[in-house]
Amino acid sequence: MSDLISALQANGILLANASSNTANLNTREYRSIRTTLAADATGQVSAITSRTTTPGAPDGDGHESSNVDLPREICDMMRAQRGFEAILSAISTREDMLDGLMNTLMEAGE
Repeated sequence: MSDLISALQANGILLANASSNTANLNTREYRSIRTTLAADATGQVSAITSRTTTPGAPDGDGHESSNVDLPREICDMMRAQRGFEAILSAISTREDMLDGLMNTLMEAGE
């Protein structure tokens, strides 16, 4: 169960970072946050974040625009949504299996 919880937390970080990037789309010189989800040998999922170094486009007054790529942020949000859906489905299936096991054990004990 801890692997499912770690996956929920990692997808939450992915969604939060994509949301932050989207909110800062028009913030001058903002550098977007990239998030990578990785699982270790035990199945624990973690979110690895880093700031991008790619500069934004120069605007007319010599400042730099943000380097946020809106289509990428939308894809990250969709990825997080699909991740949440898959994890919640796995939790539901696990609960159904445990209920079935408990019913079987109770019937065997009668």
